[in-house]
Amino acid sequence: MFIPIFDNDQEIISHLAKSDVRAFDFLYQKYFAKLYGAVYKRLQNRELTEEVVQELFVSLWERREVISISTTIEAYLFSSVKYLVIAQYKKNNLFEQYSATLKPETKDENFTEQLVNFDELNDAYQKALLLLPERCREIFLLKRSGLSQKDISEQLDISEKTVENQMTKALRILREALKDYTLLFIFFSQILLQSKNN
Repeated sequence: MFIPIFDNDQEIISHLAKSDVRAFDFLYQKYFAKLYGAVYKRLQNRELTEEVVQELFVSLWERREVISISTTIEAYLFSSVKYLVIAQYKKNNLFEQYSATLKPETKDENFTEQLVNFDELNDAYQKALLLLPERCREIFLLKRSGLSQKDISEQLDISEKTVENQMTKALRILREALKDYTLLFIFFSQILLQSKNN
């Protein structure tokens, strides 16, 4: 299939917002390999890497009508994918190791140019946590530590429904506080999904 060459990023974004599949295909073919290579260097797992990159493009398509890109599309994609990488580290209990992988002596130049330093992300997250009411924050952190909804309910002597409601509240507040960190909310959403499944 012939993939058109667009003149500039704004033209691509405009066509994408109008659900022009050609614009999406253009981005997919132009950036998939670059994103795959960058993510694979961090995850060292082909299956997980493909999952992360595919998830990024699915999100891009789902948000095509409301997406706002103030930088270049390439910078946006690489900035966005870092949060999906973080989510994978968290899912595999490697979240704490992520900061170490981003130290200057261990980073490769190309990936470094695209990924925001972990400290910036962590600072924003810590500040966002302080916005949560005390009980709400307690429940969220317990869930983050790996406890199930039932475990939290028993430990705090509250109903599972209350746990679920407080998680929903926490995620709503965090979503607003971290709105400038594109796709980071996926990380928190996974916690909510886990709470509903446990």
